Amino acid sequence: MSATNPLIDTNYLQEIYGGDQTILQIMFETFLEDSLTTWNEIASALEKSDFQQVGLLTHQVKPSFSMVGLRYLHPKIQAFEDLAKKNAEKEIILAHFQNLDNEVKQAKKVIEDELSRIL
Repeated sequence: MSATNPLIDTNYLQEIYGGDQTILQIMFETFLEDSLTTWNEIASALEKSDFQQVGLLTHQVKPSFSMVGLRYLHPKIQAFEDLAKKNAEKEIILAHFQNLDNEVKQAKKVIEDELSRIL
């Protein structure tokens, strides 16, 4: 597997999928359809100040970033999850989410590009 974007950890993808493009395609599609839907649910939970739900949803979606090779996001998402679960101040959680959301939007574009390349 050779990704065209340096944000994707191709060595990791090779290790877990063994170069199977079909599985990789399924993982990319699942990420775009399911994981990003969950990410949007986090935004909705933030609007309601439901930080317990934010923490649960963040925990749920966190592994999917690694599963598509976006391992660099894992520690950032973990830090966000920790903030939500520790009931940090709302402004801090929101600011952290905004920064992370920008990176997730960039990651979405990266995965869309990679998916179209392997199709």
